[in-house]
Amino acid sequence: MKLLTPETGSLDLAASTACDRIATPVLSPLRDAAWRRLLDIDWRVVATIAARLVVVAAGIVSSIVTARALRPAGRGEYFLAVTTAQLLAQFTNFGLPSGNTYFVARDRSLFTGLLANSFWISFLVVPAIGLIWMGLSSSGFGWSATSHATSWFAIALAPLILFNLLGSNLFVGLNKLGTFNAVQVGGAVVVLPFMLLAGHLQAGPTGFLTASVGGWSVVALVIAVLLRRHAVGSLRFRPEVFRMTFSYSTRAYLATLAGFIVLRINVFILHALAGSEQVGYYSIASQITDAVAILPQSIALVLFPQLVSSRRHRGRTTVENALRTAVILAVICVAIWLVAPPAIQFAFGSRFLPAVPVVRAMLPGVLLVGVTAIVSQYLAASGMPVSVVVTWFGGVGLTAIMGRALVHRYGAVGAGVTLSVTYGVILTVLSILTWRMAVRSSQDVATHEEN
Repeated sequence: MKLLTPETGSLDLAASTACDRIATPVLSPLRDAAWRRLLDIDWRVVATIAARLVVVAAGIVSSIVTARALRPAGRGEYFLAVTTAQLLAQFTNFGLPSGNTYFVARDRSLFTGLLANSFWISFLVVPAIGLIWMGLSSSGFGWSATSHATSWFAIALAPLILFNLLGSNLFVGLNKLGTFNAVQVGGAVVVLPFMLLAGHLQAGPTGFLTASVGGWSVVALVIAVLLRRHAVGSLRFRPEVFRMTFSYSTRAYLATLAGFIVLRINVFILHALAGSEQVGYYSIASQITDAVAILPQSIALVLFPQLVSSRRHRGRTTVENALRTAVILAVICVAIWLVAPPAIQFAFGSRFLPAVPVVRAMLPGVLLVGVTAIVSQYLAASGMPVSVVVTWFGGVGLTAIMGRALVHRYGAVGAGVTLSVTYGVILTVLSILTWRMAVRSSQDVATHEEN
């Protein structure tokens, strides 16, 4: 979030006592300045949040339709297939989502190469790896939690998910947040009618997956057309651009991959130990917490390019945004805790009331991971140190071990508790890393100014 430096005003030293010179002109303006910075509003973030709210609203409507049409077990099967597609897209993105924003913000001449590479990786590499995975699973050499039929839908959906993400990040790198928001809203508006039609036809899990593929195909085509207008030359694969961005993108890839595994691994643990019904309850809780996540995601989205281009005030800007995010999320989480029972019963029906304790178990994690998203922007803008990758993979191990123990005993509620505890540990470690890096950075800036 963009922060304005407030004026501290002039000091009338002649009219002040010695005590006033210390207390009033110095401490009071500094205190007021801190509050003004903390409460400052960046309207780009407001617009981004508004766009995300529309997307989330459409997603909630889709969730209600799928929940009422498929019931817990069918909803669990559908959610498992979508999660598999997301996991496939995450495994095969090669760090391009973060790399696209980072490198386009630094050097716009790389845009065409990044767009071309995004296209080829999304629509050639991802399906190829998906087919290999499905072949190994069918032969007994691989692992798959989905049926053979839904695996095909996962392979079809994964390239569309990835290209939508890569294209959106290119808009952010170009500082075209208006276009980014319009694409997000337009995508939600396009996909929703497909889902409503599937619900009207009582199409079952495969019908809803077909609707998802159809809707996101239209969205991907629109994104490709809009991005092509900014490209110069052909869209052949650019190996030189891939090599140039490889080091940073690889670290970003590993960190985001680990973050996604932490977020979604409980889906597979739940399916293996507790069955599709518990996955169905967990999916409703995830939908609600994902809606809250739009706030820190939107702040981080606007904040990242600013941190990349500005080193001097990077630490202060990060702290102010993290504090602001924590306060707002705390209020939201308390409100959700109170209204969850009637809201879930009204939206999804009484059969989904077991999702209420799952939501409440996940709320501390919502607050913690929201602050983590802001802190992580500082580390990403500072070159993505390897320690960030190690921290997130430590979180994967903690989630797997704790999740298996708690899910076996408490089902979906245990999965929610696991997520909250893991995010608390990750935030603690990343905050320490950020503080140490900020101290070194301030010392480097001071040394440079002295020279």
